[in-house]
Order: sequence, then C-alpha cells, then structure tokens
Amino acid sequence: MTMTPADIEQVDPVLGDDGRSICFYGHTPDEDQTFVWSVSLPMAITEDAFLLSAWREVGWLIFMREAG
Repeated sequence: MTMTPADIEQVDPVLGDDGRSICFYGHTPDEDQTFVWSVSLPMAITEDAFLLSAWREVGWLIFMREAG
C-alpha cells in the first residue's frame, strides 16, 4: 500500500545541529513511510529556546499549506 502526505498522522520537528534549520518528520501508519521537509531559520537558536510544541504546530501549518 502506497502512503501519501494525506496519511500523515504525526509531525515531529527536530532542530538541526547548526541551530539554523528545523527538519520535520511526518509519520504515517506505515513505519516504512515517513515524509521529511525542512525550513531554514534566519538566525541560530539553541536547544533551550527550541519550543517543541510550537514547532510541531508550525510543521503542520507548512504541510497543510504545501498540500493544499
């Protein structure tokens, strides 16, 4: 069964090692199918300033904008 972005159930954001990018992982019911997208930040942020829940929401918004 082929999954599409419409099958994404959860988005997990991860701060890049450089602190200047965020990678989003869109998980589907199929463990072998994960969608990945990223954004570049205008300035570096630290792990302490990385607000996971806020970036999870941003990831969904980016995904919905691109999918629509």
